[in-house]
Amino acid sequence: MKKFLSYLLVAAMSVTLLAGCGKKEAGTELTAAKDYLYSMYKDKQGTTPSDFERVSVLNVGGVTYNVDWSVDVKDGVSIVKGAEMTTIDVNEETENAVPYVLTATISDAKGANVSVTFNHEVPAYHDTTWAEYAEAKAGTVVNCTGVVTGIMSKTNGNSSNCLYFQDADGAYYAYNLGEDPVDLGIETGMTVKVSGTKDIYSGTYEIINAKATIVDTNKTEVAAVDYTDLYTNAEDLKDANLTKAQSLLVSLKGVEITGADVANGYFKFKLADKESYVRISSSVCPIVADKDTFITGHGEHLGWTANVTGILCLYDGAFYLTPVSVDAFEYLSLPERSDEDMCAFEADNLKLSSSYSAETTVELPAEGKGYKDVKIAWTTSDDTFAAIADGVLTIVLPEDENKEVTVTATLTAGAASLTKEFNFVIEAPSDDLCEAAILDKAFALEEGKAMSGKQVLRGTVSEIVTEYSDEYKNITVNLEVAGQTIQCFRLEGEGADKLAVGDEITVTGVIKNYKGTVEFDAKSTFSKDTTVEDAKMAVTLEKAFALEEGKAMNGKSVLKGKVTEIVTEYSDEYKNITVNMEVQGQTVQCFRLQGEGADKLAVGDEIVVWGTLKNYKGTVEFDAKCEFSKEKTVDEAKQTVTLEKAFALEEGKALNYMSQLTGTITEIPTEYSDEYKNVTVNIDCQGQTVQCFRLQGEGADKLAVGDVITVTGTLKNYKGTVEFDAKCTFTK
Repeated sequence: MKKFLSYLLVAAMSVTLLAGCGKKEAGTELTAAKDYLYSMYKDKQGTTPSDFERVSVLNVGGVTYNVDWSVDVKDGVSIVKGAEMTTIDVNEETENAVPYVLTATISDAKGANVSVTFNHEVPAYHDTTWAEYAEAKAGTVVNCTGVVTGIMSKTNGNSSNCLYFQDADGAYYAYNLGEDPVDLGIETGMTVKVSGTKDIYSGTYEIINAKATIVDTNKTEVAAVDYTDLYTNAEDLKDANLTKAQSLLVSLKGVEITGADVANGYFKFKLADKESYVRISSSVCPIVADKDTFITGHGEHLGWTANVTGILCLYDGAFYLTPVSVDAFEYLSLPERSDEDMCAFEADNLKLSSSYSAETTVELPAEGKGYKDVKIAWTTSDDTFAAIADGVLTIVLPEDENKEVTVTATLTAGAASLTKEFNFVIEAPSDDLCEAAILDKAFALEEGKAMSGKQVLRGTVSEIVTEYSDEYKNITVNLEVAGQTIQCFRLEGEGADKLAVGDEITVTGVIKNYKGTVEFDAKSTFSKDTTVEDAKMAVTLEKAFALEEGKAMNGKSVLKGKVTEIVTEYSDEYKNITVNMEVQGQTVQCFRLQGEGADKLAVGDEIVVWGTLKNYKGTVEFDAKCEFSKEKTVDEAKQTVTLEKAFALEEGKALNYMSQLTGTITEIPTEYSDEYKNVTVNIDCQGQTVQCFRLQGEGADKLAVGDVITVTGTLKNYKGTVEFDAKCTFTK
């Protein structure tokens, strides 16, 4: 029989990591092992209709124990021992219920042992009707039979093995089968039986911990049930009359194609003023392997009427469809419209992003997609950062502050004309920020939005949200940084399987707001040993070596490395030199490098360089007029760049992110206020004076001339004075 619940192997292998620390008194080790094993499996007691596994070896506090499993019955349950795992072999089709006690005997190296028991029951086998399935509570054992309408297989690119199938009375969904349906030889139209337990997820009925077997290899054609009237007459997408037949293959006639969000897999349609969608999931969808075929040409059918067919699915109790074939949409026609309505229709279909955080180009249509008689002309309010030429919008990122831009589309057809404005923000780069700036931007993100570029934060693991996956080589943890919690979703990196609460790690990745949770997105990476400085340089190098030929990064970057070659000797006339330096194993050229001591640079010198990184004919280099220092740290060089930006601000302007500067107090223009708990001071930063207006923080009342402080806040030019704005904070 098939082994089920194999995911427990992962939990078992993690026992060592999760065990308590510290020495135990003599004689308590076996008791601790017993308690730990009980905690592992106490919630797994109860109904066990299929085979499952339990650990054969336990490691607690660095001590290894053997675990011998036994049952108190002879029929219906047997034990198959393995080196790492023991299989509890269950007769799934027992005529009568079989209650049994599962006993674990835990032994140490000296032969001492202790036992712990778990109560289980194999349920009597029963063929489940659709009505029983629909009414069953979560955790109920079910055995359902029907004709397969949709197959999801890891072999074909899905993340889980699943089946949609139905009988004459209703339909079923088996999630995460123990075996790949392709390997089992299951095909659409065959009749299968699925045994498992019912679960309910976001309103969806599922059969989980499931086993599928073929009942009949003959193929039956399943006709989609016409749900047009039910959809039309439903009060909303959660109407019980519409949703009760979930997992059934259905069709709707005469829908209007209203949009497509290809990136997220949504293909929207409307009927009777209710808008729903066909969803292509990259993880669980019967046509995942053929999704590109499904997508091709769909965007050209916006506004068309169509027939649509798919599996009736629910999200949060609301109706949507999952396609079982690439021709889920049967496109019919575009309706006749007046000139005014054609313009309005095409205007509704025009889309531009509400913000841009990366340099990109966007093709702007010159005519309607559906109604070719509609002509479209485009204008921009800012040729510098949002230029339009030859039907292409080119986005260029500003260096320091966001730019608000308006692009206008003018649509004409016959004598009809209308305009549509797109107001959006072009964001200045927001990577290589200080910790406070990253946290400020991260927790200000709107739901569904992400920060541009990769961020780096170092913090302490406060919780293991999802245990390490041997299959996917990742783990989900919560990270505490400066008193705030950021989730690290599916975190990757060497040693991820050994991460534990309390570990300090440096994390690199894209930060987003996912349904209210601020998190590093999937595929973020970590290191226990890498410093924030080194991790940020790695991000800079990644961006630099991804530049297209002739392109340059925005603003000035800072890198630290070792001179490996003098490419062009120092010029007395131009006061510069060209060198190659090695940074984290990669070579970056520093073209016409400037700075005190440039005439004395030699191979082997360690230097910090700042300037504009570009790709010049395939060579990644700091452009001319880059600067260097042997004495400055990377952070000090970044402060040099920050000061340069701040003192270049026009009056009334501010940098669009929080900055951090360290300096010495030279003057206290406004004494500490007991009422407002703030003070205004001037600090000397690398020879330049920056005012800290209404500075806040513990000990602000004791600040004195000569104190060295690090200030965090928004830098602005206020009537010619470069200052940190009100509510800036400090540390000593």
